[in-house]
Amino acid sequence: MEIGRRTLQAADIASNAFQAWFANFAQVFIIALMFTVPIFIVDAAVQTSLPEVDDDLTNIDLGDALFTSLVGGFVTVLLGTFLSAALVYAFIKIYRGETVIPGESLSAVLDHIGAILVFAIITAIATAIGFILLIVPGILAIVVFSLGLPSILNERRGGGDAVSRCFTLISGNWGVALGVVAIGFVVTIVGSLILGGISGPGTLTSPSFSDFSVLRTLIQIAASALLAPLIPALATALYFELKGRNDGFPSIEEAGPVAM
Repeated sequence: MEIGRRTLQAADIASNAFQAWFANFAQVFIIALMFTVPIFIVDAAVQTSLPEVDDDLTNIDLGDALFTSLVGGFVTVLLGTFLSAALVYAFIKIYRGETVIPGESLSAVLDHIGAILVFAIITAIATAIGFILLIVPGILAIVVFSLGLPSILNERRGGGDAVSRCFTLISGNWGVALGVVAIGFVVTIVGSLILGGISGPGTLTSPSFSDFSVLRTLIQIAASALLAPLIPALATALYFELKGRNDGFPSIEEAGPVAM
């Protein structure tokens, strides 16, 4: 990964991220599948356990339905966080020119699970408050906290410490960080639309297992696994660039991630 340009530009960081992603496509895709498959299983179980929607709401146990949705949503978000962390670890290895082994990414998540959970809880609350208040603070929270997982996995920081590290790294670089995140979201949305990864059975009613097509489900899983590495790749590339500018180059040649 080439870092330390005289002019920091979002397009250059994104270009590096795409190159790193495509050069290690197979390994990264396998890591994404390790988490994407369980996520789809949980989502399918939740959706098929919800009652059918009809005109007589008295026939629906809203308490059970709400509990099932909340538990399923929590597990999905948790798995999504672990997915992001595993991919961030993979890109840390990639940017250092090291071999990516899918099993090591899973081990890295387990080794840092406490810090990851603390960071996820703090940032989820802060981001939610930001969106509730004025929307814009919520968007800015997404941008700044995108640097947290790389800080945890590369610098072995705790969850709370990673939050403060995010603000240290992004100070004075909000413009390029916003640009990188914007590129990630645009490509993700366009890619999802093209691959059909955001469509699903039973849009208006709760689906049963008979509504799920095996082929459609496989396509959705593959599409999600294909797109999942994008944001972690961009976040990790941005992290290394800002870390180098904050701590002094060459940041990428310092001691690597904690040994497995």
